[in-house]
Amino acid sequence: MTLKHCGDWGISGVYKPEKRKTIFHYWSRRYLATLLIGLILIAAGSVWWIKKTTVDHRLNLMHIVGQEIADRIVTTNGRILSGPLFEEILRNRAGELDVNETPAALIVTDQGEILVTNQRGGQIRNAGDYVDESLYQTTESVVSLDRNQRAYVISEPIESGDETLGYVVLVNDKETLSRLNQEYGLLALLLGGVGLLGWGVIYYLTRQLSKPLKETASAARMVSEGSYDIQMSSPPKEKELAELMDSFTDMAAKLKQLEEMRTELLAGVTHDLKTPVTSMSGLIQAVKDEIVEGEEAKEYLALSLQEVERLQVMIQDLLSFNTYAAGALPMYKKQQPLRPILTHFQKQWQSDPDHIPLDVQFPAEAVTLSVDDHRLKQILFNLVQNADQAVQEGKIIIDASRDESNLIMKISDTGTGIPEDEQALIFERFYRGKDKKLKQRGLGLGLPLSRMLVEAHGGRLELTESSENGTIFTLTLPLLEE
Repeated sequence: MTLKHCGDWGISGVYKPEKRKTIFHYWSRRYLATLLIGLILIAAGSVWWIKKTTVDHRLNLMHIVGQEIADRIVTTNGRILSGPLFEEILRNRAGELDVNETPAALIVTDQGEILVTNQRGGQIRNAGDYVDESLYQTTESVVSLDRNQRAYVISEPIESGDETLGYVVLVNDKETLSRLNQEYGLLALLLGGVGLLGWGVIYYLTRQLSKPLKETASAARMVSEGSYDIQMSSPPKEKELAELMDSFTDMAAKLKQLEEMRTELLAGVTHDLKTPVTSMSGLIQAVKDEIVEGEEAKEYLALSLQEVERLQVMIQDLLSFNTYAAGALPMYKKQQPLRPILTHFQKQWQSDPDHIPLDVQFPAEAVTLSVDDHRLKQILFNLVQNADQAVQEGKIIIDASRDESNLIMKISDTGTGIPEDEQALIFERFYRGKDKKLKQRGLGLGLPLSRMLVEAHGGRLELTESSENGTIFTLTLPLLEE
């Protein structure tokens, strides 16, 4: 037990994989917590607003009741009626206040003497007693009662002409005025319904969001395990999720294609490198064993040298591509006219009688640009050599022209063209068309390397057109600013 514990050294605890939560559990809980906090804040604000508006409304009604009493208990000759009319008005108007208890009411003279009250003893004194003038001189005030309670006091003057005979004073505690059980229940029902609806929406949305992501993650695991034949369900309606699934499907198809190309490359390179080696081995062995002698032996050695040169070309292409892909291929650009470069290239090409004729058409005006002439000739050689391999009868044309800021060279031929399903792949490294890899040796690096060299000059190399009547590549290079 001790050895086992020591051998672990705590690594399992340090590198213990973190247990992650799903989008549904992670975000739905946070959305729910946010929703609940929001509803609590809304409920608190609503309760405060309902209480405030309810108290204000009932205070206004108390003012109206006080004004009605003040108008009805005074006679035409300026006397205050202190009989049953006072309590009758209070009973009739108490329902309009919508409170459980009728407010305490007093009629006082302008000196503060209580003439009549609907209360007996307690906080409100009996008729004949006096009250503090602050209770009736102020239209609306708040007073403190026992047990830390507070009450609103409403005062309305009793007037006869220009003379103030007394005051109607109504008193009701703050808790009674703000009590609203029915409205609070309705608010709770409303907020509860909103909460349930919000949770339902959050639940549905997070499930819908996580579904395509789970499917994409599952497909990613399949790709990581080497299975590229993935089947995705119909894309969702959301633009971003649909783009994610489409992009992943395209990526899987591209990886499958690259894997197939890698397999073909391994077989092709093995074959292309093995063939000249086998050929050289057989030719040299024949000379060594003196199976051939004299002029025939020299011919065998010459054939061996040709195979060596082919092998060197393939190895050099591979080295050049890897060197440039790593950013280490040197470029020696300098300002020079275009015509001498194209003229020299044309002469080099036509020096081999087996080559298809090359026609070069120069721009009407002299063109000067900053290029590495050796790399430019390498680019042209790759393009023209591909055309030469495709043309049986006809010619190759380099048509050079210019616009305001670019040199444009169109390299066209009268060959059989590139199949439509292969046109999108010709600039992929190590890719070789089905027909070409049966007829020509090579690594499939000519066009990818040419495009990389063109881009190093700040230009573009594109396949413009290809059909059974021929193919056109367009090479664009920036001119020097005049």
